[in-house]
Amino acid sequence: MKAVTSSRGIARDKALPTLLGCPVSHGLTAREGDVVIGWGEKENTEKPRAYAHKNRLDYWRLEDGFIGYLSHPAIDDRRLSLVVDESGIYYDAHGSSDLEKLLNRDDWITDALLSRARRAIDRMVKWRISKYNHGAFDLSEELAEKLQAYKGPKVLVVDQTFGDKSIACGMANDGMFKDMLNAALEENPTALVVVKVHPDVLVGKKQGHFDVREAASRDSDRIMFVAENCNPHALMTKVDHVYVVTSQMGFEGLLAGKKVTCYGVPFYAGWGLTHDRQLCENRAANRTLEELFAAAFILYSRYIDPFSGARVELERILDILVAERQLPRPAGKRVIAVGFSLWKRGFLPEFFGPGFEKTLFTTPCSLESFEYLPGDIVVVWGRKHDTEAAHVPAHIPVWRMEDGFLRSVGLGAELRRPSSLVMDRSGIYYDGGVPSDLEVFLNTHVFDHDDERRGRELRESILQSRVSKYNVGNRQPLDFKARANSKPVLLVPGQVEGDASLEFGSPEISTNGALLKAVRQAAPDAYIVFKPHPDVITGNRAGAVPADILTACADEIVVDADIIDCLDAVDGVHTMTSLTGFEALLRGLPVMTYGMPFYAGWGLTDDRIDLPRRIAELSLDALVYAVLCVYARYVSWPAGKSSSPEFLVTQLADVGSRKAITKTGVLGVIGRWGRKAAYLAEAMRR
Repeated sequence: MKAVTSSRGIARDKALPTLLGCPVSHGLTAREGDVVIGWGEKENTEKPRAYAHKNRLDYWRLEDGFIGYLSHPAIDDRRLSLVVDESGIYYDAHGSSDLEKLLNRDDWITDALLSRARRAIDRMVKWRISKYNHGAFDLSEELAEKLQAYKGPKVLVVDQTFGDKSIACGMANDGMFKDMLNAALEENPTALVVVKVHPDVLVGKKQGHFDVREAASRDSDRIMFVAENCNPHALMTKVDHVYVVTSQMGFEGLLAGKKVTCYGVPFYAGWGLTHDRQLCENRAANRTLEELFAAAFILYSRYIDPFSGARVELERILDILVAERQLPRPAGKRVIAVGFSLWKRGFLPEFFGPGFEKTLFTTPCSLESFEYLPGDIVVVWGRKHDTEAAHVPAHIPVWRMEDGFLRSVGLGAELRRPSSLVMDRSGIYYDGGVPSDLEVFLNTHVFDHDDERRGRELRESILQSRVSKYNVGNRQPLDFKARANSKPVLLVPGQVEGDASLEFGSPEISTNGALLKAVRQAAPDAYIVFKPHPDVITGNRAGAVPADILTACADEIVVDADIIDCLDAVDGVHTMTSLTGFEALLRGLPVMTYGMPFYAGWGLTDDRIDLPRRIAELSLDALVYAVLCVYARYVSWPAGKSSSPEFLVTQLADVGSRKAITKTGVLGVIGRWGRKAAYLAEAMRR
């Protein structure tokens, strides 16, 4: 079986074969058992429909699902969902659709399904998930203040762009918009009527259904036109009643518990949940909100993971979108990136996030005299340019960037392009002296079942895949315990001395030698295994330990060994701030910290330094979720598009640690300079 279409655009959609469960080909040449597909009720579907009818083939109508994209499709066209309808299409009330048929029956309703629906509704409303998810979480300060200034009730009237197919298909016409506005004013005599129009309408790029000047002059004190590209759920929190013709914002009003009046017949009208101005005789049942949601969002819609391309359920899509909303993300028009080396310039813009129109790379000394524009943000690497960043005007956000926790296959010093970075507006995760976005989130967020479930599933995937930050070293069985003669085996991971994580995160012990002395003093009877940092081994960074300290404090030194093999062979880890401590926690090992790493102070580690700001008691799965799913940002290479920790784990596991072994000598130098040349060429093209 295959699906055939006359549309090149449909045939090129990479997600469709997975969502349809069969290959898709361009051209109306089908065999018995094939299906013909077209997009909704577009005019260009007449030919494929006629072909299907003539050849007695099934015809399926396709349409974007109700949670459509990660952002706006103009920014990121990777779809999240699709509707496949064999009878009609959900927005055409003139004929029946698969959704309408489903809602007219009862045989699909179960307690488990309704429980899923209730949970999904709660998550969507709380985290303001909608069809397009590129808008800000909150209303702009200006709009919020205007709405707040009106002390009486507020009514929302939703415009739609002229020619919207759902209007005619929803048994409505253009004249209903004027009737709707008049009714909103008459039926709510003390209310402010907020008219939501498309942003392009007020600037003349698109045509709406209201004469803005006429309406404003008639009731200037009671009508407010809003063209802000705001989150629908955010707007719902400010109003009491919603009037629509066929807009999906009416359904979002139902989710928010608002009274909704429909002048047309959208998919959610006619089931006893809305105040309907016209009857739809095809809809004979009364439905609860949970039943309507379950039918439309869980059973009728199909979902795809935008990163892995796998078919998934609604909950996975909500996992992705919710995590993106739980911490502030960079937003604006232009990025001023400060002090970045040429090789980093080739990949950094992909981590800033969607919506930025331009990235300018500049030097730290230029920040004081730089000509900033509205919508600018400044990005610096870690704490590297704090002095210069202090000159940035207060109204320009400054974000710090740093390596993530599942970084790459290979070392940063070897110019391996990272797959994960973090961006922090408050501080940075390795600086224990001041709060970071991560620390604030861990202290204040109430982790729910879905958060911890995703954290647990990701942790289990990491353990099964045996991936770490750099994924370097030779895989080999290690038998420290056989040589320890029943002593507890402790792993001490070395770090790069002078690294910012030690400068800002370990005020008492900041060298590998001092750490080894402290561990030997704390555990005189232990078998201590010291593993130097890979960057120190290659000679690219400082951190070598004097021979006399190694002899006195370390029982064994491992160099070219995979860190996961090391963790599997020990009883615990002692560290200053190394990420190895976090990786040990993932594996259930006890960890003692001598500095202030991001994972210390939450009740999961034995800490030598008191961290009074960190007041929350966290589960390990909550910590994993916050660090890897919410705080870090991921990009998949070579595509250069945003990704997820789950997909990165799969990629890292597929590459394998053997491919990440750093070559030494002439081959190592050639490889490093080859990568440098490639990244330089990429940066020069920006």
